[in-house]
Amino acid sequence: MTTPHTHGITPQADSVSRIGHTHSPSGNHAHRRLPRSLYTLANRALLVVGCVAAVAGPAAAGDPVTVNPPPSAHLDYAVRADVMGLVLEGSSQIQWTTDTSNKYALQLETRTALTGVLLNDKSEGGFDRYGMAPNSYSMRRFRKEPAVATFDRKAGQINFAGNGEPHKLQGGEQDRASVLWQLLSTVRARPTLTPGSKWTYFVAGHRGGEPWTFQLRDKQKVPTGLGELEAWHFAHVPADKKTTTQVDIWLAPSQEWFPVKIRFSEPNGDYIEQSLNKIARK
Repeated sequence: MTTPHTHGITPQADSVSRIGHTHSPSGNHAHRRLPRSLYTLANRALLVVGCVAAVAGPAAAGDPVTVNPPPSAHLDYAVRADVMGLVLEGSSQIQWTTDTSNKYALQLETRTALTGVLLNDKSEGGFDRYGMAPNSYSMRRFRKEPAVATFDRKAGQINFAGNGEPHKLQGGEQDRASVLWQLLSTVRARPTLTPGSKWTYFVAGHRGGEPWTFQLRDKQKVPTGLGELEAWHFAHVPADKKTTTQVDIWLAPSQEWFPVKIRFSEPNGDYIEQSLNKIARK
């Protein structure tokens, strides 16, 4: 078990925003026939599987909080999507590594039979008084070159790819791959959880950032490849349910609080769901 670290985070309990970006498929005709919304949903799936965030109530920047990162592991997920009537199946993997040097590495990949590797994200960094402290975040989407965001801690800013304006670091900022691990590392260290609690972080992509908010709902029994597991249900709180994706995540205490299920639901009924198949602890 990783030794707990003492850090602080900057919550913004009322901020809610849409996550993910749409990436158009390109290439041969087989790929062009895939619905554009499939790439939007799959993109969001990877962003949160190895992405999420929050704390109950306001706190000032610099306030300490105890986090307890999970041990290193490789996680495998089954992916099923229903997009515009097209049922698609695939798989996702998460490689999470942390050690006694106070560093971490997180790599996420989603693939389907039709596209091969569809999405690949990577976050590397360490820990500070705010919890996880990314140094770099790279994202690669289907048939596109990797894009990178750099957390320049000496200059006190996040630098984005292209012409994006740098973001001034306030403390506690995460990237789209690290944010879920920040959440589960926080709840792993809490003696009790209260339904209704909210957590919000500023989350950086490769072009910019925005606050993400999740709320703790309840405890449920979730069927997985490891059998039925008790898991806490966290939900993204959309400001506009008619236009914003609903994101639901289940974290299992018996499995180091790793995410055992993730579901992305669009207002039109489209969805993508990821279910844990197995965990290989390192």
